[in-house]
Amino acid sequence: MNHTDTTLPAEAHAQRHPSRRRLLALLAGVPLFSAKPSRTEAGVTDATPDIIPVLHETFQRLKTEHQRVVRQCDRLETSLRAELELPRVQLPRQAGEPVRYAADVATIIRYVPPGWRRSRLQAVLLQRQEAWERGSEVCGLSRVQAREAALNQAVREAVATLLATPTVTPTGIQLKLLALLATQEPGPAFRDTSPWRELRIIQEDLDKLANS
Repeated sequence: MNHTDTTLPAEAHAQRHPSRRRLLALLAGVPLFSAKPSRTEAGVTDATPDIIPVLHETFQRLKTEHQRVVRQCDRLETSLRAELELPRVQLPRQAGEPVRYAADVATIIRYVPPGWRRSRLQAVLLQRQEAWERGSEVCGLSRVQAREAALNQAVREAVATLLATPTVTPTGIQLKLLALLATQEPGPAFRDTSPWRELRIIQEDLDKLANS
């Protein structure tokens, strides 16, 4: 019998923020980069400064803070889950079907016919949602989640600014590539597929030039 745990339409409550989880997973695989001027950049004058390293430092700082706050969210969520039921309900299933959960009323209505069972599941879901929200406020999870969401947006805005700013050095191009890979690559499974494989090759070439 299949006991796969599936929450519909969202993932389990610990993954209620898929965008932040995806961003964190991708950023975690990107190495810190020290923006040292290469020999090929010796001709860059003060009249044409490259501000990409400064923008990249801002990106790295926000990324580090974002990762810290995400870990704080995880700790608070884990603690809250030890005390309360997750704000979801298990949907009825036939033998052999995977275990599925609903985290909102719309999903219950979609999968459960009208009647006492639907009404009961809706009432239980509402109770668990209210209890979870109260618990989130008491333990500070709501506040930390708001901070995490703000940092998530700040990281994305920092990357957008970085990519849109013209660069005049190979180091700037390399930093742009690192930021692009960190925020746009779908995940580790895609590292060897186009265009991510080629972008990494270009990044490696730039690294060799910068250290030649």
